[in-house]
Amino acid sequence: MNSTPEQLRFASIPAHSVRADFAGGGLSSDLGPVLLRGVDLQIGLTKRLAAALPDRRHQSYVSHSYHDLLTQRIYQIGCGYEDGNDANSLRHDPMFKLGAARLPFDDEAALASGATISRFEHAASRQDIYRVSEALVEQFIASFSSPPKSLILDLDHSEDACYGQQPLAFYNHHYGSTCYLPLMIFDGQSGGLIAAVLRPGRRPFGEENAMIMRRVLTRIRQHFPATHILVRGDGHFSGPELMSLIDSMSNVDFIFGFACNPKLLAMAEPTRLRAIDRWVAAQSQDVVPNAVRLFDEFAYQARSWPRAWRVLLKAEVMALGENTRFIVTSLPGLDAGMLYEDIYCARGQAENYIKHLKDDLAADRTSCTSFLANCMRLLLHAAAYILHQQLRTEGLRHTALSQAQPSTVISKLFKIAVQVRQCKNKIVLHLPSACPVRDLLQTLTERLYLATPAKSLNSS
Repeated sequence: MNSTPEQLRFASIPAHSVRADFAGGGLSSDLGPVLLRGVDLQIGLTKRLAAALPDRRHQSYVSHSYHDLLTQRIYQIGCGYEDGNDANSLRHDPMFKLGAARLPFDDEAALASGATISRFEHAASRQDIYRVSEALVEQFIASFSSPPKSLILDLDHSEDACYGQQPLAFYNHHYGSTCYLPLMIFDGQSGGLIAAVLRPGRRPFGEENAMIMRRVLTRIRQHFPATHILVRGDGHFSGPELMSLIDSMSNVDFIFGFACNPKLLAMAEPTRLRAIDRWVAAQSQDVVPNAVRLFDEFAYQARSWPRAWRVLLKAEVMALGENTRFIVTSLPGLDAGMLYEDIYCARGQAENYIKHLKDDLAADRTSCTSFLANCMRLLLHAAAYILHQQLRTEGLRHTALSQAQPSTVISKLFKIAVQVRQCKNKIVLHLPSACPVRDLLQTLTERLYLATPAKSLNSS
C-alpha cells in the first residue's frame, strides 16, 4: 500500500483552501542535469571514464551501458542526490532522462534503478579503479589547451568518518574516529581535481605517498615536459621517500610542512628570542601589533634524508603565546618570509576544495560493504566535482556565481522547477516566469551551447 498521501494540505488564504498533489506529470524540480550535460559535452568527462571501464557483462542482458550509468550517477550526485537509492524515483524524472540524452516521456527509456547502480559500484575491480583514476588525471591534463608554464599540486589527506562495518576503516587517533583517510590532489591555482585516492584510516606511510605521486607526476610529465611543477603539502608528506622522488625528477620542486625536533628548536632559538623581545617591547607602544613574526632559514639534514635541504622558520609571538613553525623546501631563491606566507600558506585553499567535495557533494558517503566499491564511489563524486569546477570556472566566469561553491550553484541554478513538453521534433522546457536568475541562465546556457563541439550537438 502506498503511504504517500494523495493530497498535501496547506494553510488557507481568504476564501480559498490550498491543496497540492503529485499529478503534475511533465514537471521536474531540477534544471541541473541539462546544465551538467552541457559541461560534460564540452570536456568529455563521462565518455572518458566509460572508455576506461571494460564492460564484462553479458550484453544480451544489458539495458544500460556503462556510459549511461556513469552519466546518471554523476549527474545525480552533482545535483545533490548522493544516495544511490534516489535513482528509484529519479529514473523517471523527465529532466534527468533528458540529461542522459533520452526522451523525457518514453516509458521504455527509464534510467537505471538503485539496485543497478549498486551492482555497478560493487562490480569494480582493482584494475577498474586504477584505470578510472588514470582517466581523471588525463581529464585534468586535457583541460589545458597548451602546456602551462607552471603547476602547483596541493596534497592533503581528509577524514572520512565511517559509522558501519566498512572494510579497512580504522581508528585514527588524530581525528578521534574510525574512518578512511583519502588522499586528494588538487591544482593549487585553478582548484581542478587531479586525483582522489581512497585509503585506509591509518596514518599514511612515506612509501605510499611516493608511489601515488610517482604515477601522477610521470603522467603529467609525459604531456608537459617543460612545465615546472611544485608539490605542496603539510607535514604528512615531508618524508624522505617523497622528497627523494621529487628531487630525482627534473624541474620539480616541493614545499612541505615539517615537524619540529630538539635540534631544530635549538637552531631556531636565537630567532625565537628576538621575536619574544620585540613582542615585549611592543607592549609599551600605543598601538600593540596582533603578532610579531620573524623568519629565518638554515640548511638541515635529518638522519633519514639523503642530503640537506632548506628549512624555513617562522617564529611568531602573539597574545595567545608562541607559534613556531617549520617548512622544508627544495625551491631556490626567494626569502623565507615570502616562501612561507605567499607560497606555502596558499595551500590552505585546498581545504576549501575538500569542503566542496565532502560537504557539498557528499564524497564521504562511502558506506558500501566493499572497499573497492567505496573507491569507485569516491571517484564518481570526484567526477561530479570536476563538472562543477568546470561549470564555475568556465560557464560562470565573470558572473555573480564565478566563485560560488557547489551547494550555492545547486540551490540557485539547479533547483528550478521545469515544465517539460515533448513535441514531434523538439523538446520545450518552461521555466518560472519569475525566475530570479533569468539573465544568468541566459548567459550560462549560451556559453555552454556555443562551446559544445558540433559533433556532440549532432549526435545528441
